Amino acid sequence: MAAGPSNKKFKPNLETTVLDRRVDELQSHTNELEKRVKTVVQYYENNEGPTDGAHNESARSNKMQEFMQQFREILRQIMKRKWAFPFLKPVNPEALHLHDYYEIIKKPMDLGTIVNRMEAKEESRRYKNVTDICADVRLVFSNAMLYNEPASHAYMMAQELSSQFEKLWYPLSLKVVEEEGRQEEVEIQEARIEKLAQDTDKELMELTRQLEELKRHVKQRCRKMSYEEKYMLVENMGRLSVENVNKAAEIIAKYYPDLDASTGDVDLDLNSLSEDGQWRLYHFVKNALKQQEREQNAKMGNASYKKKK
Repeated sequence: MAAGPSNKKFKPNLETTVLDRRVDELQSHTNELEKRVKTVVQYYENNEGPTDGAHNESARSNKMQEFMQQFREILRQIMKRKWAFPFLKPVNPEALHLHDYYEIIKKPMDLGTIVNRMEAKEESRRYKNVTDICADVRLVFSNAMLYNEPASHAYMMAQELSSQFEKLWYPLSLKVVEEEGRQEEVEIQEARIEKLAQDTDKELMELTRQLEELKRHVKQRCRKMSYEEKYMLVENMGRLSVENVNKAAEIIAKYYPDLDASTGDVDLDLNSLSEDGQWRLYHFVKNALKQQEREQNAKMGNASYKKKK
């Protein structure tokens, strides 16, 4: 007796319980990705929007200019000291007969050169931050103390000016360290958000691929099986092992209750099966043949290995 039209809802190429679990997994993954996207979007809306981003950059620039101005005042006070005159211009080794100066001092520096770099019109020549300026000021005095004897006037003048500079620089240095720490935290946060955005984008692409694959399976299961596919199914069933034939019979029995598989040979009319049953059988046979082929290849490989031995 031919089976009547199936009222089953067609499913993808998976068992119903497995499909439900897979859908739940994809939904859970989708929810997690949505949270990540909201985190990234919220961050950029708060920090990197056309207005806020420009405002933050402007604030950082203003803070840097403020530090630069305060450092200029410190440098001005140092350069006014009576012992500062030897350090206002570059050392002239030839005029001072300091023939070994460049052998000892690898990076000459003076306060006048520092001021010129701070006020340079070319951006490439200007200091990027006050920490770099501070390093060069310290270099001026450390060079003098490195080249001259501790008992010399040049050494003592450099030592005294260095001490005065550090006292003036210390309050500003605290502000600079605090601001640099804050900027570092912002950069770390930005790097974390950027990585989160990149990872989320990759996972969204993978999720889209998986959903498309699932969609393809659903479409395949919902469409009617073609004559060629039915023909190939019948042909392939003839290639099944005894064990797999029995399994196929069990599948058929689920969709064809009137079938008595225990009688031996079965004369099956595929059109008697529902479309869901046809596809269920189709994919079982396809996967079973692949497994049989793998097992056969493994046996042939083992036999060849034993023969060589």
